[in-house]
Amino acid sequence: MVDNYARYRKMGNVVLMGNSLGSLVALSAATGKFINDSTTTMTMDDDGVILHAYLAGNNNSAGEWRSRVKGLFNCAVGLNLRNVVKNPNLNRLQRAAFNRLFDVINFLIFDNRILLRYALDNVLMRELLGDVLRSLYTCLPNRVNGELVDSFYYPAKLVGEGVVEAIRQIYTNDAGLTPMEYHRKYPDKLDLSPLHLTWGLKDSITPINGDVGLFYCDRVANNRGGNGRTTIDVVKSGHMPFDDNPIETHEAMLRWLEKKVLY
Repeated sequence: MVDNYARYRKMGNVVLMGNSLGSLVALSAATGKFINDSTTTMTMDDDGVILHAYLAGNNNSAGEWRSRVKGLFNCAVGLNLRNVVKNPNLNRLQRAAFNRLFDVINFLIFDNRILLRYALDNVLMRELLGDVLRSLYTCLPNRVNGELVDSFYYPAKLVGEGVVEAIRQIYTNDAGLTPMEYHRKYPDKLDLSPLHLTWGLKDSITPINGDVGLFYCDRVANNRGGNGRTTIDVVKSGHMPFDDNPIETHEAMLRWLEKKVLY
């Protein structure tokens, strides 16, 4: 959808910004991974016309890769909990144990649509949802107001079976590529773009000392992107820095845009 929108609007020099899962969407759009795994990143539309990934671009006449993505902001999270299995600090036995555990949980809970629907209808209450959201807002918990709670509450209650599938995707379905795998698989694209992360110091979902955070800290400290293209600001925030600490987060964003993207 992101790529098609950019194509429709004939955008160039695009900066992709996304928080949490949105950051993984940005990585996918920048690499063309969402189309397929081929080096040509192409597919066909409904009329049989071959389409290349628009934002990821392609090789020019000189054989150089030309991307329409001029920067990525806040790209640091996995698709769901199952990505823990890919933690490089786990040994083979630990990975097998985690995979087995996720299979069992999936069988007992997430494949049980009746149980999930019951939980959504009878367990998920506004008060519980508010408490969960406030745990993500460590700087400004009062940002969690009735409107924000309702934006999660009513879709969970009213949308239907799509909610059940969304919950399964969040927890145990195919986890897709991790940010680390994106960088290993597409260095020719991601190493050429400025990439900045604004990380919440008290982020309990993707902590700065977790595997993804350590990967990007190492990338910054050892200049693995080259020419200082990967940078990090740590702010007083939980998992939602844009909303939990908008002043520091947006200041960091504007500084990065001016120094790394618009220079």
